[in-house]
Amino acid sequence: MALLNQVEYTELAFPKLHTDPHESVKMECGRLIHAAVINRRFLDRLLANPIKSIEDGYCGEKFAFTAEEKQRIQRIRASSLADFSSQLMQAMEMPLSIQATPEMAYIQ
Repeated sequence: MALLNQVEYTELAFPKLHTDPHESVKMECGRLIHAAVINRRFLDRLLANPIKSIEDGYCGEKFAFTAEEKQRIQRIRASSLADFSSQLMQAMEMPLSIQATPEMAYIQ
């Protein structure tokens, strides 16, 4: 009977096999949309000037979008939250450009 009351936590010793490389972007998009759902004034500012709204944040919370992601968001022209969120998801689904890193250099 004592074993039923004990909880054992185990962690996997190996990484996830299928991770989504855009998970963090999707999470930020979700946070942005949630803030717009919760607060009408934030929604109005987001529709009028998405970048300023993102940079100002919401209730002390900042949004973590890269400069390239912000450029994509800046192109959004929407008159409703539904339209904005649809365009946001389309903009974020486009492949992000690959930044060159030293590890990518071809060595002969």
